[in-house]
Amino acid sequence: MAIERLQELAKKNDIPIDGIVVTYNDIPYSKSCGRTGHHYKDGIAYKFEDDTYMSKLQYIEWNPTRSGEIAPVAVFDPVEIDGCEVSRASLHNLSFIEGLELMPGNRIKVSKRNMIIPHVEENLDRGGFSLEAVMPQQCPCCGEPTRIHESKSTVDGRERVTRTLFCDNPNCETRRLRQFVHFVGDKAMDIAGLSEATLEKFIGRGWIHSYMDIYRLDRHKAEIVQMDGFGEKSWQRLWDSIQRSRETTFERYLVAMDIPMVGNTASRTLARTFQSSLDAFEEAVVSGYDFTQLPDLGDTLQSNIRAWFESEDNWFIWYELRELVQIAPPPPPQETTDSPFAGLTIVVTGKVEPYTREGINAKIESLGAHAGSSVSSKTDYLICGENAGSKLEKAQALGIKILTPAEFFRMAGE
Repeated sequence: MAIERLQELAKKNDIPIDGIVVTYNDIPYSKSCGRTGHHYKDGIAYKFEDDTYMSKLQYIEWNPTRSGEIAPVAVFDPVEIDGCEVSRASLHNLSFIEGLELMPGNRIKVSKRNMIIPHVEENLDRGGFSLEAVMPQQCPCCGEPTRIHESKSTVDGRERVTRTLFCDNPNCETRRLRQFVHFVGDKAMDIAGLSEATLEKFIGRGWIHSYMDIYRLDRHKAEIVQMDGFGEKSWQRLWDSIQRSRETTFERYLVAMDIPMVGNTASRTLARTFQSSLDAFEEAVVSGYDFTQLPDLGDTLQSNIRAWFESEDNWFIWYELRELVQIAPPPPPQETTDSPFAGLTIVVTGKVEPYTREGINAKIESLGAHAGSSVSSKTDYLICGENAGSKLEKAQALGIKILTPAEFFRMAGE
């Protein structure tokens, strides 16, 4: 009854809530209850079910990504949820569509999970489903034949097969555009001013065919300054940003290459292993170096690295771009002899205030430890912040030491 009264009070006063936490009003007793690595034991959290709203599926939109996967998006009659009009939601993959038996014209229930992410919850008109009727046989961008890819995983001891749709055409225009967007992004070459819309215009005018052409855009300055939204000042800001990106790091260069699964964590590991030397990394690739011996680099990631460098086109980009940029030397090693974390592997789950995920990982690295991305038997500590995910369960199952953020900072001398 108390929960219902609170919900009514929140609704009456237009206060958005998605759950409540009930705790004891006896502070000494609450403290005596202790805590786990995830939460205090003096209370219970109640998560409300997301409110669902009726709508009608109009069609499924298919968008190629930079990896070649074609992502499905549901487009439905607009509904108002939490004061916002919602008419689109990700459908994730073919398996999700098959599970709901979604067909255009179906009545569906939609929600905003955690009051943020639009989601299709249910199909009220199941029956008569045909995947071939909703799945494009050709890429909606380039028209090349599509391919169904199946990946296997184990969930709760059961094997699960996830089916996704792919376009294998490396020259697919939308796929290429997404690759350029990734290349200029803040985690890669960090070129401000080259938005997706601007890249699309430059590519459409034939000024950009490869990553290297970005560093030759001064050839088209006279035409660029005449474009809508551009002028001398806008051009100069863009060109200055391009020039600044020439001074980059091993990590950014590797992320920019868009090798599947080589993101911030893997690139940091590789930078540390090869002292931020592209030459040393190249030699390792050519000589058949076993990357799986490194933290967080498994068989799949090693296969991705080798497959990427088997392409002559990729080698061409790798070498040509190296002539246009300069890789900064690695920072001098810090004295970490007094750090209790030196040489250990630490993984973070959940939110650790006041740090971003990149910030807390940088803090871990500064203590002479390795900031891992996934929990394994090689993990020494798991820092468990607010809203922890599945990493906590895996760490508990493996018997890995779990630290609260306060415990971590205390051990780090803060």
